Amino acid sequence: MNDDLSAYRKDFARIERKIAGEFRVERLQRRLLMASVLALVVCMLLPQTASAWSWTVLGSWFGGDAPVGVLLRIFTSLALLFGVGVSTLALRLRRWRLASLAMFGCGLSTFFGLLGYWSQAGMITDAPHRPTLVVIVEWLLMIALTLQWIAIVISRSPTDVPPRPHPVRIP
Repeated sequence: MNDDLSAYRKDFARIERKIAGEFRVERLQRRLLMASVLALVVCMLLPQTASAWSWTVLGSWFGGDAPVGVLLRIFTSLALLFGVGVSTLALRLRRWRLASLAMFGCGLSTFFGLLGYWSQAGMITDAPHRPTLVVIVEWLLMIALTLQWIAIVISRSPTDVPPRPHPVRIP
């Protein structure tokens, strides 16, 4: 009997590692995350300032006609990468590492969103440069995504953490 189960021991360990690396998300929280990502995608299609659309902000890293600050460019890039890309991937694959990366990236994007809005609103130029309401909505969506990912990441139980190796004791 012991020999019969030993043949499946590697399979059991592989399945256990796969399940331990996944997170569970409730239906309401999944819908909130998906709605936040979808709203962020819609916001990315709207103008960031009175003279610059999102793709103009993303495409004008080196030169460009629209007066858009570097911090707003960083915010838009991070929001697209982590708010849309990594969040969608984490929701699809349900992996802890992707959820942690999404949490970190959305938090970083939230920080740069505040700085981006502040720097863009304080620019002194003759061209229309004021950030639109879309930037504020994107920033609030990134805050919502960050809080939702934090709730998912800290919901991991202590039993899911891999055991620490024991120190070798020499007699």
